[in-house]
Amino acid sequence: MNRNEQYYRKIVGSIGVTMLFFLLFINVFGMILRLFQTFLDINTSENDMAYDVAYQIFYAVGYLLSFMLPVLILKKLIGKSGYVYQPMQAEPRLSPWIFLLIPAGITVIFSAAFLNSAMVEIFSYNDFMSEMMGSVTDEKPAVYQFVLEFIVMCVVPGFCEEFLFRGAIQTNCRSFGRTNAILISSLLFALMHQNAGQIFYAFVAGVFLGAVYEKTGSIWNCTLLHILNNFASSFEGMIFYKMESLFQSTLAISLFEVTLFAVGAISLAILIPCFFAKRNDLSGGVFGRDLPASDGYSAVPIASKRAVKLFLTPSMIVFLILCVIEIVGLILLSVVFPYAITG
Repeated sequence: MNRNEQYYRKIVGSIGVTMLFFLLFINVFGMILRLFQTFLDINTSENDMAYDVAYQIFYAVGYLLSFMLPVLILKKLIGKSGYVYQPMQAEPRLSPWIFLLIPAGITVIFSAAFLNSAMVEIFSYNDFMSEMMGSVTDEKPAVYQFVLEFIVMCVVPGFCEEFLFRGAIQTNCRSFGRTNAILISSLLFALMHQNAGQIFYAFVAGVFLGAVYEKTGSIWNCTLLHILNNFASSFEGMIFYKMESLFQSTLAISLFEVTLFAVGAISLAILIPCFFAKRNDLSGGVFGRDLPASDGYSAVPIASKRAVKLFLTPSMIVFLILCVIEIVGLILLSVVFPYAITG
C-alpha cells in the first residue's frame, strides 16, 4: 500500500472498531433498559405519569451515550494510529437556505420511506415489526407523552446520530473525497438501523443529510433537519390518535403528506441547481461559504477499486456481517411468524 492507502485503511479500520463498540453499547443498553423496565413494573403503575417520565428519560440518556461514546472512541483510535482526528464543523449558525432544505429533505426521506415500506411488504415485514415492537394501541396518548416523544424520538436521535455519522465519521473520511465520505457515512448509518424496513430510506436520508453538512459547513443544519424529519413522522402519529375516526385520521394524514410533498418538490426544484452548480470561482461557495475545488476533490486520492477493497478491514467486515445477520434474521422471522401464529 502507498501512503494514501495506508491512511485510508487506518481511518476505515478505526471506524469499523468504533461501530463494533456502538453495537456493544446499544445492545448492553437494551438489556439494561429491560431490567429498568422490570424495576418500574414492580414499583409503579404502567399508566402512571412517573413511570412514563422515568422510562423515557432513562431511554434518552442510554441512547445518547450509545452514540456519543463512539465519537470519543473514534477520536482516540485515530490519534493512536498516528493520524490527526478531524473535528466536526460545529459553527453555531444556520444556512439561509434552511427553509428550503427542511421541506426538501423531509420530502426526499418520506418518499424513500414509502418505497422502502413497499419493498419489504412482500414479507409482511411491516405487520411483523408492529407486532413485535408492540406499537399498535387503541389508547390515546396524553399531551405530556407527545412532549416526551418529541424529546426522546426527535431531539435526542437527531442530535447524537448526526454527531456520530456526519460529524465524526463523515468529517474524518472527507480527505478521501466529499462524495466518498458521504457514501461511507450513509452506508454505516443505514446498517446501524439493522432493520430491512429502514435500511434503504436511512441510506437515502444519510446521503441528503451528508450533502447538507458538506454544502452548509455546519452540523447544526443537518441536525435540525433530522429532528424535524423525525417530528414530521411523530406528528402523523399525533394526528392519528387525536382524530375521532379512522377515516378522519387517514384523510388528515393524507392531506398533510400531499401538502408536505408539494412544498418539498418546489423546494427541491429551487435547490437542485444550487447543489450541482458548476462555478469557476468558488469564493463564497454555493451556500455562502468557501468550498473545495469540486465535489469530487480528494486531498488523499484513492483508486476506486482499491478504496472498495481496502474498506473491508477486519473490524469493518465483522460489523457488516453482524448487521447483515440481524437484517436477514428479521426478514426470515417475518416470513415464519404468520405461520407460527396460525399453527
